[in-house]
Amino acid sequence: MNEEKEESPSTEAEGAGAEVVNWEERAEGYRNDYLRALADIENLRKRHEKQLEDARNYAVDRFARELLPVVDSLELALASPVEGAESIALLRQGLENTLTLFAQALGKAGIAPIEMGEGRFDPHLHQAIAMVETEGDANRVLAVHQKGYVMHDRLLRPSMVSVSKAPKAAQ
Repeated sequence: MNEEKEESPSTEAEGAGAEVVNWEERAEGYRNDYLRALADIENLRKRHEKQLEDARNYAVDRFARELLPVVDSLELALASPVEGAESIALLRQGLENTLTLFAQALGKAGIAPIEMGEGRFDPHLHQAIAMVETEGDANRVLAVHQKGYVMHDRLLRPSMVSVSKAPKAAQ
């Protein structure tokens, strides 16, 4: 029996040693998993930064492609000689066609001019640059000096307008 007692501690030591090795292997496995996860996160961060940079750099790519025919048309108009009434009429027609191309390109990008509607002044869409005394209702848009534009639902630039006001005698 003494022999069994002596073997028992050595067997226990071997078992404990094997258990320590097993825990060390598991710890090393966890460490490797952790390092892999860190590397994956870093790669994901770098990929995301690259995508953001590309989005910033190339966000207007499609819009720029729509504008290239407008540039071509303007260059063609400038290259053609202008002599006589017929050439001036052709140049004007070319400019009108170019303006149409440009309006189409803006429309494809979701940019549209502000429609005047019923002609009432809207401070969210218009900027009054002049007040003119007139008969009739006040706050009517009398003249548009510069068109305003919206992109989808966002105001890009307000319309510059002259607005009617009631005559002083009526006040």
